Amino acid sequence: MQSGRSTEIDCAMPAFRKNFFLLRQMLNTAALCISDSLVLLAGLYLGNWIIFLIHGIPVSIHYALAVIPVWCAGAVIIRVVPAWGLGAVEELRRTQLLLLAVFALAGIAVFFSRGAVPPSRIVYLFSYLFSAFFIPLVRIPVKKLLLTAGEWGCPTVLYGNTRQASGVIETFQKNPLLGYTPCGVFTNDLSAGAFILGVPVLGRLEDRSAAVSVAIVPVAFAEGLSLSEEFDRILSGYQRVVLLPDIKEDVFLWAVPRTLGSLIGLEVTSNLLNPVARIFKRSLDLLLVAVTVPLWVPLLALIALLILLVDRQNPFFLRHRVGKANRPFCPVKFSTMRTGAEKELEQTLAADVALRHEWTQNCKLRNDPRVTRMGRILRRTSLDELPQVLNVLLGQMALVGPRPLPDYHHEQLTESVRTPRSRVRPGMTGLWQVSGRSESGTAGMEKWDTYYVRNWSIWLDIVILARTFLTVIKGSGAY
Repeated sequence: MQSGRSTEIDCAMPAFRKNFFLLRQMLNTAALCISDSLVLLAGLYLGNWIIFLIHGIPVSIHYALAVIPVWCAGAVIIRVVPAWGLGAVEELRRTQLLLLAVFALAGIAVFFSRGAVPPSRIVYLFSYLFSAFFIPLVRIPVKKLLLTAGEWGCPTVLYGNTRQASGVIETFQKNPLLGYTPCGVFTNDLSAGAFILGVPVLGRLEDRSAAVSVAIVPVAFAEGLSLSEEFDRILSGYQRVVLLPDIKEDVFLWAVPRTLGSLIGLEVTSNLLNPVARIFKRSLDLLLVAVTVPLWVPLLALIALLILLVDRQNPFFLRHRVGKANRPFCPVKFSTMRTGAEKELEQTLAADVALRHEWTQNCKLRNDPRVTRMGRILRRTSLDELPQVLNVLLGQMALVGPRPLPDYHHEQLTESVRTPRSRVRPGMTGLWQVSGRSESGTAGMEKWDTYYVRNWSIWLDIVILARTFLTVIKGSGAY
C-alpha cells in the first residue's frame, strides 16, 4: 500500500468541516438531554401533584434541579447521548441502569441533607417509573425529528470490499436511528465515482477522508499486513474507528471485547444458562400478567361473547403444540376457524396447487378459506392469542419466546434450530413476530427464534414487548 493521503468527500450531505463531528455531536446531545430533562421534570412534578391531592402538601420540585444535571452528566459519560452506534436494546439497558443510579444518588443526598423536607417515597417511585417508561419513548420521535431535518447522526466512511461495504450500508440504511450515515466507501474493488447501494466510492483502501470523523473498518482490511501499522498510517486521522470482525451472520447481541494480554477477544454470555436470570424472567412474566389483570380479563370475556354471538361456536380452541424440552402442551387460543377446518384444508390444498405450495413453504395461508369473520379480525390484531396468558400463569409459556409450533411444523425445522428452541418456554410474542411475522415465513422463524435464545436478556424482552405493541397496532405481517 502507498502512504495514506487525504481524499475530499463529494456526496449529498451537508458541507463538512473539521469540527463538523463535534458540532453535530453537541446538537444531538443537547436535543436528547433536553427531552430527557423534560420527562424527568414532568415525572417529578406529577409525583408531587399526587402527594398534593392525597395529603395537601404543596408542590415543590426544587430538588429536581440537582437530579437533571446529574442525569445529563451521567448520560454523556456512559454515551447514552447521543447514543450513536448503540442498538435499541443496549441503549435501553444503559438508560435504565443510569436512571436507577441517579435516583439512588438523589435518595442518598436527601437522606443526609439537614433542614430539608424529604420528598415522599411515592414521589420517588412515581417519578422513577414515569421516567423509565417515557424517556426511551420520547427519544424515538426526537431522533426521527432530527433525522427528518437532516440533523441526526454523523457522516461515516466505510472500508472493505464490495460485499463488506454492502452489508454495512444495508444495515445502516435499515436502521437510520443508529446514527451512522454512510457517505463514502474506500475499496479496491471499484474505481472512484462508482456507487455501492447509492453510496459513492471515494478512493482505495490506502486513502482516507480529512472531512469525516468516523470510519467503519473490517479487521482484515489490511489484507494480511500489520493492522497496527495500517491503523497508524491511515485510520489514526479518524476520531472514532469501529472495527468489524469477519462475522457474516446475525449471531451475537452481547459480544463484549476483552483484552487478554496481547490478545483481543469477544466474550459472549449465554444468559439463559444462568438460573438467576431464568428465575427473574419467570418472575417478570408473572408480575406483568398480574398487574394487567384489569385489562385482559374483561377483554377475554368480551371477545368470547362476540365469538359466540357472531360465529356461533366454541370461543376457545385447543391443539397440541411443542413446548419446552419438546414436551407437548395445549395453548389456549380464541377460535378463528370454522368447525371441520382440517377436512376443509385437505380439500382446498388438493384442489389448488399454488395454495399447496404456499402451505408447504410456511404452514400458513395468506387467504385461508377456513377463517371466520371474527377470526380475521382477531388474527389481524393478534388478539386470538390473548388467552395464552393462562398458559403463562401455568408455567407452560412465557410472555416472550419462540412461537409454539404444531408437531408437523416443528419437524420441518432443522436439528440446529429445534435444539435451542427446546431450551426455553414458547412465547405469546417473540422476535420472529415483531420481525415480519407471517411475511418472514419459516426462514425468518429459524433465524430470529434462535437469535433470541442465544442472546436473551431482560432488556431484549422489554424491547420485543414494546415492538409487539406497535406491530399489533399496525397489523403488519399477520394473517
